[in-house]
Amino acid sequence: MRALLVLLSAVFLLSACAKEVQLVSTPSDIDSTVVEEQASVELRLSKADLLRFTDVEDGIWKEARTAGLIKVCNKILNKDLLLIPTPGGAALGGGFGEYTESGMLTTESDSETGDTVQTFMVSASFAGDLASGGQILTLEEDRFIAGSSDIAYAMLYQAVPESVPSHVVIAEPAKELGSSFLRVIGMAEIKQIKQGTVALPKEQGGTTGTLCTLEILVSNREIESGDRIFLMNVDVAALEPGSTLAEGEPETVVVLPPSSDKVQEPSETK
Repeated sequence: MRALLVLLSAVFLLSACAKEVQLVSTPSDIDSTVVEEQASVELRLSKADLLRFTDVEDGIWKEARTAGLIKVCNKILNKDLLLIPTPGGAALGGGFGEYTESGMLTTESDSETGDTVQTFMVSASFAGDLASGGQILTLEEDRFIAGSSDIAYAMLYQAVPESVPSHVVIAEPAKELGSSFLRVIGMAEIKQIKQGTVALPKEQGGTTGTLCTLEILVSNREIESGDRIFLMNVDVAALEPGSTLAEGEPETVVVLPPSSDKVQEPSETK
């Protein structure tokens, strides 16, 4: 009986170990895949919306950027992407964390509603490359982040954007596959980059980097301390009226005034 119990225990242990997928090749053998996605949005702003902006043109670009990136991120999340973090320098068209605006605003006025209308194409690209990577250090109010507009503080390992806004994708360990794989779970905007270098405690690896503040744009899972981030290149292009879009009709985005309703915060703390 004792021998049988020992045999059964060994079988259970082997079954548990088999759940983790081990990489056969080394990270240096794996190319960092560049992920690219784009989405079009038709922005509609009422006269009341425009009055909220101190700088109208800047406000229009910002609304288009946010709406377009949320749509882009949802497309990426629907793919349930897995990343294998790799060392090196897979350049994304010449840099990391770049944000550009292209084209000229050629807004039209809707004859029926009087709304200001402008169509944009928002493009984003990133790679699971540690040269453009970092990690989330802590969350605002020391809790799980459950929705958009929540704040997190992160460290960028090497590459640091020259200016803000800049953007990152967020990935968590795919625990069912082991420590070598990450799953993309969200996107955030870098709101501020701190001067100077910060370091993790030695018991956490002692990694050094640059501190930054993130605002979560969208996520499909709770974001936690230790989740990885990777810088994105983002371009927001203003399209001329009547432009033909390859992906079909654009999604219409109606910008509503800020709501005063309070959002129920998650009760669970870290």
